[in-house]
This record gives sequence, structure tokens and C-alpha cells, in this order.
Amino acid sequence: MGAEPAVVIDAGTAFSLAGLLYLLSAVAAAVHVLLNKRNVSATVSWIGVIILSPFFGVVLYWLFGVNRIRRRAQAEMRVRSEAEPSDALRTYNEHSHCYAKLAEAQQQLFKTGLAIHDSPYLDGNQLKTLLNGTQAYPEMLSAISKATQSIVLSSYIFEFDHVGKQFVEALIQAHDRGVSVYVSIDGLGVGYGFSFAKSDRVLRKHGVPTARFLPTFSASGTRFINLRNHRKILSVDGAVAFVGGMNIRAGNLLDGKRRHQTQDVHFSIRGPAIDQINRVFEDDWQFATGQSISLPRWTGGQVGEVTCRVLLDGPDDNYQKLQLTIIAAINSARYSVRIATPYFLPDVPVIHALELAVLRGVRVELLVPEKNNLAVVDWAMKANESKLLKAGIKIFRSQPPFDHSKLFLVDSCWTLIGSSNWDARSLELNFEINIECYNEALAQSIDNVFSQKLASASAVEKVDNRLPVRLRNNFFRLFTPYL
Repeated sequence: MGAEPAVVIDAGTAFSLAGLLYLLSAVAAAVHVLLNKRNVSATVSWIGVIILSPFFGVVLYWLFGVNRIRRRAQAEMRVRSEAEPSDALRTYNEHSHCYAKLAEAQQQLFKTGLAIHDSPYLDGNQLKTLLNGTQAYPEMLSAISKATQSIVLSSYIFEFDHVGKQFVEALIQAHDRGVSVYVSIDGLGVGYGFSFAKSDRVLRKHGVPTARFLPTFSASGTRFINLRNHRKILSVDGAVAFVGGMNIRAGNLLDGKRRHQTQDVHFSIRGPAIDQINRVFEDDWQFATGQSISLPRWTGGQVGEVTCRVLLDGPDDNYQKLQLTIIAAINSARYSVRIATPYFLPDVPVIHALELAVLRGVRVELLVPEKNNLAVVDWAMKANESKLLKAGIKIFRSQPPFDHSKLFLVDSCWTLIGSSNWDARSLELNFEINIECYNEALAQSIDNVFSQKLASASAVEKVDNRLPVRLRNNFFRLFTPYL
């Protein structure tokens, strides 16, 4: 019998098959965009990328545009029934020590906050403001050195530099004396820094349990590098915790000896809110490793006057709850809104809330860095400056070094601190942790920090209207949903 004749596909047929494959993949991706994207501008942008970039646009969308972590988080993260407030607990919150002292607008914000996020407000906390690594790192290292039961550390960046080595050594020493130590570093942030040695690898060599949250590449496949764990948590013995915007890196010391220096603000916390912080780490550890841990609870009673709670944000069940809280806080303002953030690219509803606040007589002040560490983000921010100035929003640029501080104050009473920036990445994509606080003394302390920064900042009174500059800025503004 003769050999079977070879099947020959001519060039025209090959192109037709390729065209059919592209059409099917593009239609599937576009349908997914339409059904799953809430942001209209992001929807239009992704469909444009898919249509105008054959195959490549589809691959980009499936890698960067699909929020699969939202489903994974819903399916895999533990559901804590004890963290869900009952009707009685909501009633208690509305008649707590703090609530009765609030003005009517703030009471409405208090109630709105409970409707947005089910985490209860807790009385009796003490918060301390820590400026830059100069103040924060010694207190953090001291807490680690005194630990007797447990230490948990979560950071987006944990460089193995002069500062990072101090933390690594302190954590190893705690582990060696019998303290339970757990360290979680973001799977992308772990790559920051110039050292070939990575902090988590050094810790693992000495027996300290570590986890990389959503590594870019893993045995289970390629992860989605635009969904990151941006939380910064250090909690020791259920007795003291640290939360804010500060990563672990020598640049935060502001000692003039290093490049890429960064201003920042961090906070130490003592009080019942530590239990909420610990639960966040427990859930993150479960998600990253599949292992359950149980951390010590706060037993010290009420130690301060701050009423606060943890406010989470991320591409899971907490999706856009932070943005809703921000809008509610702005809408409650009677005379003052102060915002400090390194990246200011919020969605349209937030901008409209700020504009309406100005129209009803509220002074809105926005503090951003004079020189940003991300040029494309700075250009996109500048594209919006003209509109913000025309709306009456006061814009100031803080002097170098780069200011990474994240502060939000309303009427010198309500404050929001933590890891979130005012951009799509923090408000939609990243896992974030923030502390929502009611206390005039704490607000005054943070207000003083803001005023000190404002004293050396330069006011933005006009924008650069040169055509090339405007074209550049507005071009990069198109990428706002992804920056």
C-alpha cells in the first residue's frame, strides 16, 4: 500500500484559520470585558486594545485585565462569622463613647461607614504618629526584640539593605528564642532593591516561615502581576501593631547617604483594633500558604481615646469599599478636606465629590510630591491639574525627597491612614489596609504633620500649557485605569 498523501495547507488557508482564531479569541475577550469591567473608561480602553492589537491585545487582557483574584479570594479566604457585626453590635456602635460626641454630619458618616463595611468601630485605642524611618524603625525593631509570643510582618517591599538586614537579624533572633514568626512579602515587591540576596530567602535559611503573596510565577501557573498585596503590617504579641505606608528599606531614613530617599508616615497602634489587624494577616497567610495560624488577641482593655477600625480594600469582597468610604467622608465635610498622597488619579466620582465640597464652601487641599518617583504617573496627574484648579481645589507640591505619605483628614476630626494611594491601583487592584479613626487629638496631630509639609511646599497656581507638554500629559492620562 502506498503512503498516505501529506496534508498540505496553503498560505491562504493558514491565514484564514489564523483570522478565525483571532476573531474567536477577540470576541471571547471583548465579551468578558463587557460583562466584568465596572469602569467604563477601562472597558472602552481594553476593547480598543483587543481590537487594534491582534492576538497581542488578547494576551495582554488575559494577563493584566482579568481580575481572577476576586474569585479566588471569595472561594479560598476564610469567612469569619465573628467578624460580621450583628444588629446589636451595630446599635452598640451607634451609641458608643465616640458616637455621642460627634456632630450630626459625622454621625451620618459613622452610620454610612457601618453600611459600607461590616468591620465594627472599636473604642479605646491609642495611635502614635511616626515620621520617616528615623522614628518608625527603632520602635518597630524594639517591639520585635521584646516579643515573647508572636511576630507577623507583611510588607510590599522588604529590601535586604542596611535597614532590611537589621530587621532580618531581629526576626531570626526572635525565632531562635522560641517566638512564632511569620513574614509575608508581595510576590512582585520582593524583587525591589539592588541586592542579589532577598530578605525572605535569608529568613527561610534560618527556619523563619515566609510567604510570597501571589508570586508572578509559581507551580500553579502565571499570576497576575497587576494585583498586589500593598499592605504594611507589623504586629507583636497582640500588644502593639504598626500600620501605614512605609516599606522596609534604607531610603526611609532620610540620612542623606543614599539615593531614592523617601519621606513617609507610619503609625503604632495599641488597643482592641489590633485584633482586626491580626485577622487581616491571618487571612492573608491562609490565602498565600493554605495554612491556618492563630495570633494572640489584645487583652489590655481600653488604653486611649481613639475610636477606629480596620478598613480593607482589594479585588475581593472588599472591592471599592474604600472608594465609597472616601466619597462619604468628603460628602460629610463642613469646612476642611486635606489629602496627602504620592499618586492622585482617582475615579470620576471622587473628583466630583471634591468639586461639590468646594462649591458648598469646604476648603480642599491636595498635597502631592514636587518630583514623583514615577514620571508617567506624574504626567498623568498634571493632565488633571487645570480642571482641579478651576474647581477651586488647592494643589501643593511637597519639596524633595519624594513624599510617599498617605493622609486624609476631614474637619479635623475624622482621619484615614494606611497603605492606600488615591489611584486605580490602590482603589481597585491592590490588597490594602487602612485605619479609619474618629478622634480630635489624633486628627490634630496628623493635621500638624500636614501643615508642616505644607509650610515648605509650593502652591500650584498655573499649569504648563505648552502643546507638547499637554499632549504628553493627556496621552499618559489615558492609562489612568492601569497606573
